[in-house]
Amino acid sequence: MDSSLNRVWKDRPEMIRCFYEKLPIHQRLCDEVKYILERKIKLLGVEIGHLTSRAKTLTSFCEKIERKTYKNPFEEITDFSGVRIVYLYASDRINLERLVEEEFEIHEKVDKVSDQGVEKFGYGALHYIVSLKELHAGARYDDLMGMNCEIQIRTILQDAWAIVAHHLSYKHEEDIPNELKRKLHALSGLFETADDQFERINNERIKYQEKIRESIIINHDLSLEAEVNLDSLMGYISWRFPDREEISMDSVADLLEELNKFGYKKLIDVEKMINRSLDAVLAAEKKYPPSDSECFEPVEFNGIGLIRSALDFMNEDYRKSRQSDYLDKKMSFEFLKLLK
Repeated sequence: MDSSLNRVWKDRPEMIRCFYEKLPIHQRLCDEVKYILERKIKLLGVEIGHLTSRAKTLTSFCEKIERKTYKNPFEEITDFSGVRIVYLYASDRINLERLVEEEFEIHEKVDKVSDQGVEKFGYGALHYIVSLKELHAGARYDDLMGMNCEIQIRTILQDAWAIVAHHLSYKHEEDIPNELKRKLHALSGLFETADDQFERINNERIKYQEKIRESIIINHDLSLEAEVNLDSLMGYISWRFPDREEISMDSVADLLEELNKFGYKKLIDVEKMINRSLDAVLAAEKKYPPSDSECFEPVEFNGIGLIRSALDFMNEDYRKSRQSDYLDKKMSFEFLKLLK
C-alpha cells in the first residue's frame, strides 16, 4: 500500500470514508463536463486528439493532503473532477479557450505557457477551474451545481511532455540536477518548435486544398487530371459539394482508401462517376434520407455520403462489399433509370 495512503488510513480514516462517499458525484461531474465538451467541440468543428476525464484517485488524494496543509480538503481541493482536451494545432487553442469560457462558470484560469518566463523549465498548458452554469439546471444537473471541475487544454506535444515530466517527477526548476537542466531546457524548446512546425504544415495543407479547389474552378478539365490523394480529394469535395456539411480529414481518408481499392485513381474518374449517377443519388436521398445518429431526424448526405452513394450505383464490386436493405432500396428500377 502507498505510504501516504497508509498513514492517512491510520491517522485520519474519516477522510478516506468521506472520499469514497463523494467519489460517485465527482465521477458524475467528470462525465457531464466531458459530455458538454464533446458536443460543443463537434459543433465547433475542431479536430482534437482525444478528450478524457478522471475522478481523483484515493492515492492522489492522500498524497495531496499529506503534502499540503488543508484545513478542509473537500472544500479546498479543486481537482476532484478533471477533464483534459488534447488538440492538434496551436491555432485551435483560441477557439477551445472561447468555448470553455462560454459554456462554464470560470473560477480560475492559469496559462502555463504564456505566463511562464522563457528562462523557466517546463512546457505547460491552459488550466481552468470551472463549474456548471445555471443554464444546465435540471434534474440531471441540480446536485452538481457549484461543484468544481478542472479542465486542462493541451496540444498533443504538451501532453507528451507532461507525461514524461510526471515520470521524471520534476515539478519545479530547483528539483532538477544542474547537469540535466540544460538538456531538459533544450528538449522543452524542441517540443515547442515541433508544435510550431505542425501548425505550419497544417496551414500549408489548407492552402494546398484551397489551391486544388480554385484550380478546378479556373481550369476544370486540366485540374481534374490530378491524382486522388488525401488533400486533392478534400479540395475536390469542397468544390463539388460546397453547400453540403463540412467533412473531417479522417472521414476523407476512409473514402480515399475505398476509392483506391476500387480503381478510382484520378479526380476525373470520381467526377465522371458522380456525373453519371447524381440524379439517381439525389432521388434516392430524397426518398430514403439518412438519419442523424443522435436525434434520428432525416438529414442530407455530406459530400462523402454522396460519393459513396454514387459508388453504390456505379460500382458493382463496391456495392457487394456494402450490401444492405437500404442499398437494395436505392438500387430499385425507379432510380437506376436515372443513370446517365
